[in-house]
Amino acid sequence: MTTDENPFKRDEQGKIKSITAISNLIRADPRRAIEMCKAAGESLDAWFPANPR
Repeated sequence: MTTDENPFKRDEQGKIKSITAISNLIRADPRRAIEMCKAAGESLDAWFPANPR
């Protein structure tokens, strides 16, 4: 997977290609991860749940 490829985009079968790539992106650059999640049409609530306190 290249650094420019959106890890949130699903393949032809509707599967996520690499959960590890998503996890690494979220840790390294959370804002970019949110932008890429939105661009892929994924639900932010599914990938970035709000943790109640």
